[in-house]
Formats: sequence, structure tokens, C-alpha cells
Amino acid sequence: MYENGALAGKYKGNQVFAAWIQGPHTDEFKNENGLIIWNYKYVITYPDGTTFESGPHGFYVPGFTYFGIKPNSKPEGKWKIDWYIVHRDTKESKHVATSEFNATYGNKQKADKSDWEVKEIGVGLIDQSEYDSKLKIIKRGDKWSQKELYEKGYLAGREKVFGAWIEGPHTKTYTNSYGTPVWMCKFILTNPQGKRDEYGPYGFYIPGFYTTFINVGGNGIGKWSIEFLIVNRDTRETRPLGTREFTITE
Repeated sequence: MYENGALAGKYKGNQVFAAWIQGPHTDEFKNENGLIIWNYKYVITYPDGTTFESGPHGFYVPGFTYFGIKPNSKPEGKWKIDWYIVHRDTKESKHVATSEFNATYGNKQKADKSDWEVKEIGVGLIDQSEYDSKLKIIKRGDKWSQKELYEKGYLAGREKVFGAWIEGPHTKTYTNSYGTPVWMCKFILTNPQGKRDEYGPYGFYIPGFYTTFINVGGNGIGKWSIEFLIVNRDTRETRPLGTREFTITE
């Protein structure tokens, strides 16, 4: 679509890549002042999970509307558009339709999950002074004193923290035709009370690693576990890398 001008309004004349909604003629629903009652709005959910909302706007007189879609710098993946109609007088909002589609950029480079190999996953103390260029591990371990971590500032989210890390191949090893690294990472953290929290997916730093802070303050005494996973940006395939368990004492 980009090469043919469909994202610039030039494809075969004035054709564009767009989304649309069609309903009854606007004359069918008017208030006592003769104004059209129903407007519309839409919410776009991008492949990375972020959203954009626009409206309310008025329909064209025949009862339809559309808007051009211009994918951003990360178009790959599943897009969703939720449509709503909004009452002009009462501001009532009704969800009326959902449109979904998948976008890719060129031909994807094959990235078999068997090709990506983890170098290390771990839990411990991390020096983040060069957080995006060097993985600096201060200490590894599976038993930690909450009091000591707190008193030494490792739970304050500063330069040196208590956390976890994933290290794999350099990000340039597996990229798609758009030049975007294929693999991302995420974590599933389970606290001593059994509560599971999922974080990510996150893009690896350029050298091929990622670190995350673990907050074990509050009611953190007991046994914890963290699951490490990688996620394919294009296919959303998720691959488990392993689990690390650690204990927090007083």
C-alpha cells in the first residue's frame, strides 16, 4: 500500500486505505430542533496495545463516514477499531461495531523459535548505570533479606536495584524486512500469596538483554517465582524460557 500510494491518498487516483461505518440516513433521527441526533466516535487499538480515540464527529448526510489509516512506524500485527454512536443531547454512547485486521510490512524473515537461544535468565542485584548498553550483575542468588535490600536502597528503583534479567542474542540477529527486531520479552511474577502479575512484552535493549525491577517490599516475605518468556513481534508466538524461584526473608 505504501509503494502504491494508498497511504498517501494517491492509489489509483484518490483511493486510500481507510475504515468506514454506514448507518441510516441522517434525516431519520433528529431532535426537536431539527438537529441530527447521532454522532460517532472510534477507538483504535494498535498492535502494541496502545489506543487512540477520536470524536464525537458528525456523519455525512447519507449516514456514513470514514477515515484514512496511516500505520505508524510499527504497523505489524493485529489492529482493532471499535465504533460507537454518541447521542448529541444525552451524550449516551453505544458500541455498535468492531473492525479487525492484520498488517505486515513486506515479507517477514523466518525466525524459528528453535533458533533463538537464551544465554542467561536470573534474579539478583543489578547495576543499571549503563542500563541499555551493558548488563551489569552485582550478585546472583535465591535467598534475600527484605530488611537488607531496603536498607541498602535496592528497593528504591535507583541505579542499583533488586531485579531480574534475560540475556539472549544481539537484537540485529533476528529482524523482519522492516528492520525491526523480531523477539521481545515478558515476565510473569508470582508473589508469596499466589498473585500473578504479567509484565511486557518489552523490546530488548540493542545488545540483546533486558532487566526489570522486582518490588518485594510490603508483604513480600516468603517464596516468589518469576517466569521468563519471549514473544514474536509478528506472530505473537510465545515461548517459555524457564522459571526462577527465590525466597525473601525478613
